[in-house]
Amino acid sequence: MMNTLAALTLGSLAVLSTPVHADQTWFDDFDAAAAAAKEQGKDLLVDFTGSDWCGWCIKLHDEVFQHDIWMEGAQKDYILVALDFPRAEEIKAKVPNPERNEELQAKYGVRGFPTILMMTADGEVYGRTGYQAGGPEKYLEHMAELRKGREQLMAAKGIADDFAAAQDDASRWKLWLAAITIYEEASSGAPFLPSLDGPVRFALTADADNKKGSKGRTVMALLKSGLATEEDVAMAAELDPKNALGMMDYVADAKFSVVSDDVSAKAALAMLDQVNELGFKDNTLAFRLNFTAARWCAGPLSDDEAKVQYATRAKAIGSDDKNQMLLLDEWIG
Repeated sequence: MMNTLAALTLGSLAVLSTPVHADQTWFDDFDAAAAAAKEQGKDLLVDFTGSDWCGWCIKLHDEVFQHDIWMEGAQKDYILVALDFPRAEEIKAKVPNPERNEELQAKYGVRGFPTILMMTADGEVYGRTGYQAGGPEKYLEHMAELRKGREQLMAAKGIADDFAAAQDDASRWKLWLAAITIYEEASSGAPFLPSLDGPVRFALTADADNKKGSKGRTVMALLKSGLATEEDVAMAAELDPKNALGMMDYVADAKFSVVSDDVSAKAALAMLDQVNELGFKDNTLAFRLNFTAARWCAGPLSDDEAKVQYATRAKAIGSDDKNQMLLLDEWIG
């Protein structure tokens, strides 16, 4: 089945690996696409793909990109770019500038395929995504949500510049408020958030005792953004040890996000146990972490007792995902 699908998809993607002309849909040359975007007043949608081997890339093209309704919607705002990283030699030979593609992959930190970047014509990224189920209409809705990041990106640039030039704390506090508002409204891991690091972290020292509540607000925003450091996580545990504000929810999430081996997995589970005891504020997060814990214990950690414990807790919280609920029943036995 996959071979057939791959063959069909490769045939339909052949245009991506040929020189791009004015009447073609996808550019395979990033710099030519950027020039076209500037000329037409559009942004760039850049697809980092492995057209002949990446199953999720193939699904994305088959389920979304090949549909006219998506193409018409996307082209209103974007010049489309497909940067291919194939494995077959005959397809590699058709990629016009593989060295430039690799340079862009490194520049934008692309570690997996497909990675879809939404950016200005100057290459400033404001949206990052990949495969999404649901078809072309749902993908357009997803893109519209990410496009809100464009306005946030522009605002963030101005805040960062103004903060660097600010001469007094009154001005810095005003800019902190603007920065933290963007942090709280932007999607988790939004590519432009690091540019606000200085303005946002101003409150950590300016309100070190948290008398204004701004230090706590900042720590919570950092935790939710996915950009919290180990020091931020430690501050959260100090500020909200009983989880009255829900900070410990995100401390547990942060521990899960850095798991790389059995030792770090067990440390994450210990933190989960602590927050389960305190009580989660975010039930969606509580389900996800307990489900993940049960999956680890059913798999590499091989801990049947803990598997049942976490699965039982996750089932009690509940989810709309029927497949996950069936797995929980299987793990509970």
